[in-house]
Amino acid sequence: MLPRLGGRRGLLGVLVVLVVVLAGSAAVTGALGSLQQPTGDEVLDRVEQRYESAETVTSTARVTVENETTSTTATVEVAAAADNRSRTIVTHDGTTYRTGSNGSVVWAVGPNHSAAWPVEAVEAGAAPDLSPTATGQAGAPGESDAQLSPERPPEFNESNVSATLVGTPTVDGISTYEVELTHPEVDATTSLWVAQDDYRVVRAVTTDGTNRTVVAVESTAFNVSIHESTFEPPNNRIALTPHDQYDDFAAAQQATDLSLPRLDGTFAEASVTVRQNETIVGQRYVTDDGNVSIVSTTATDRFDRVSENASTTTIDGQTVTVTTAEDRAIAAWTDDGVTTAVVVEGSTDRAVAVAGDLSR
Repeated sequence: MLPRLGGRRGLLGVLVVLVVVLAGSAAVTGALGSLQQPTGDEVLDRVEQRYESAETVTSTARVTVENETTSTTATVEVAAAADNRSRTIVTHDGTTYRTGSNGSVVWAVGPNHSAAWPVEAVEAGAAPDLSPTATGQAGAPGESDAQLSPERPPEFNESNVSATLVGTPTVDGISTYEVELTHPEVDATTSLWVAQDDYRVVRAVTTDGTNRTVVAVESTAFNVSIHESTFEPPNNRIALTPHDQYDDFAAAQQATDLSLPRLDGTFAEASVTVRQNETIVGQRYVTDDGNVSIVSTTATDRFDRVSENASTTTIDGQTVTVTTAEDRAIAAWTDDGVTTAVVVEGSTDRAVAVAGDLSR
């Protein structure tokens, strides 16, 4: 099973991301046919089930971003498999950059730049900048290719997404359901065209008041064989950020000068990354209440996004920033130049409780 990309009504945010980095039967006519048509919510449910029930998914799409003054197009190839493994290749104006994850490391490679960071850091909001500019892909200042930079979907109450079936047009010879997605907290509208026979997305258009982004999906394949090397950092191209994996806490502690916190749970693994004189250590523990990731880093500015739209609390005199990201909760604080972040599956109360355990 593929990892969940968000809640059912969070599909708007997920598909907006696919638009930027890539996003039952034959048509029935007549009065009886209209009664048999699924609702917009039902179409989204079936799309989610189609993609999440697959062991692997590959897709190729042509992505065009345009506004009143400029237009740019890129080809996007995506491969995804279980255990949070994925790879995306974006080709634009003859230049290519790649991003991916093998489940433990998130990586990005361009002609002039490369980076690899632990997944725990990404979950905690300390992700590297994977945009074309950061990976050496963007052209001269002012060029429009930077619009293709992958961005996180906006955070909003996903239960308020409205899905409306607006028609059953034919797209490139394919009978589709056209579904319009809107949300009161998001200044954007997304329209999806979903194949009626197998509920794959064949086209998506998002407008945000400034840009119009069109994804024309050229091919999609489910449950195909994907070689393991697809998701690994391509070390043969450019030396990636040093990244070492450990299955023992003592070994991880010995590998860094940072004083690592230790949780009262089953230690699963740790990773130590050094990048441009910045150190980031990710630990993962298994507890009775689920997995817990702990990130320790000297790159305190990497957590700036965590503080946006976040609340604060005090633990043993220390100010702790608390927020959520998808289905995870994060509690982070900085002490003596080192930022520590706790990432849990569940509520912010649980994140704060784990942070309190670490501070003792």
